[in-house]
Amino acid sequence: MTDRNQKWFISLIVAVIAVAILLLHGSSELRYDRADILHGQIWRVFTGNFVHANWRHLASDLAGLLLWTALASHMETRRSYLIILIGSGLGVGLGLLVLDPQVGWYVGLSGILHGLFAASAIRLLSRKEWLGGLALTAAIALKLMWEQRFGDLGTAKLLGVPVLVDAHLYGAVTGVVIVLALLLFRR
Repeated sequence: MTDRNQKWFISLIVAVIAVAILLLHGSSELRYDRADILHGQIWRVFTGNFVHANWRHLASDLAGLLLWTALASHMETRRSYLIILIGSGLGVGLGLLVLDPQVGWYVGLSGILHGLFAASAIRLLSRKEWLGGLALTAAIALKLMWEQRFGDLGTAKLLGVPVLVDAHLYGAVTGVVIVLALLLFRR
């Protein structure tokens, strides 16, 4: 299997897991739930990223994953993709746990997606692909600033579920930190 196909396979596995969880109604056992995490169910810090509130929510996140895989996965190795995916998921969950104690629950891949896209922006800049890197960095930064100031971009109404914009911020920051560490330790 080629490297590109391996990354598509990873994305397919993520999609299958998310679909299976929604089909099997596993959200209550796997979603990020602060009270349950504090009572020892620590897996929820990570698994909540793969739970979705409804089919529109899942379709939106899978469209984002498809877009990233098609446009940007070529910049990552299989290993770095997994590191960013897992690291961003943990960054979202731990960020919510430590920095947002008022958040009782969270579901969705959007935090991880922000981590993947933010990492790709840094990758483009590190390759001196200035136009793409600066454009993607600006788009992500503007989106995050808007969300922090005004809330979501209307997606809550579209998806029928509240959007937790801090998860996007934590995912993006984690993705940037991870890719910078990968670039630093590559040398």
